[in-house]
Amino acid sequence: MPASWDLEADVVVIGAGATGLPAAIKAVDAGASVIVVEANYDIGGHAILSCGNVPLGGGTSAQRKYGITDAPDLVFADLTDWSIVQPNGWPDYRYNDRDVMRAFADHCTDTYEFLVTNGVQFKEVAPDNVGAHSTGNSAPRENHAVWTDGTGLGSPSGRAGAGLVRPLEASARAKGVKFLLHYKMTSLVRTAANPGRVIGVTTAYTPRSLPGVTT
Repeated sequence: MPASWDLEADVVVIGAGATGLPAAIKAVDAGASVIVVEANYDIGGHAILSCGNVPLGGGTSAQRKYGITDAPDLVFADLTDWSIVQPNGWPDYRYNDRDVMRAFADHCTDTYEFLVTNGVQFKEVAPDNVGAHSTGNSAPRENHAVWTDGTGLGSPSGRAGAGLVRPLEASARAKGVKFLLHYKMTSLVRTAANPGRVIGVTTAYTPRSLPGVTT
């Protein structure tokens, strides 16, 4: 255990992508101080390169707005259905962990509202299954994030994934989340007991630059 820490926070989140950003926001909303550690030169992870399609159903406000009937039990049934096989032969649904899918189904609507509350804008169209993969067959559940600034500093690909992660980043920063970019987690620091409670992390400086620039 180090004699002192370079930085301290109640919660340290590793990775500033589609999982890390909401985790950081939920932690700071609960009153914790939060540091997000990210190895890249910017936030976003794989999500910022995505098309920003977010499959959330179960009766979201968007589904209700457009008269789409859905429920958590239906989401769960779809995502654990042994009879569904993808066109390429992948039997995705039958291998899903039932406990994970139950939690996902039960929290779909809350997750949708969380995203909207934290600034994510979705296209003003009815949820559909366009661009979807493994989202279920019983109800349209795909929501499409909005990104209108094209390719540039805000989005390396110009895709709508930036419309998902940039608002979450802005919300996290406004709420006091601190970001440590260019640093990769290298190990967990634990107490002496076995297996030992995690009390911190070590990181390594990983300087990276935007493609096409030298600084």
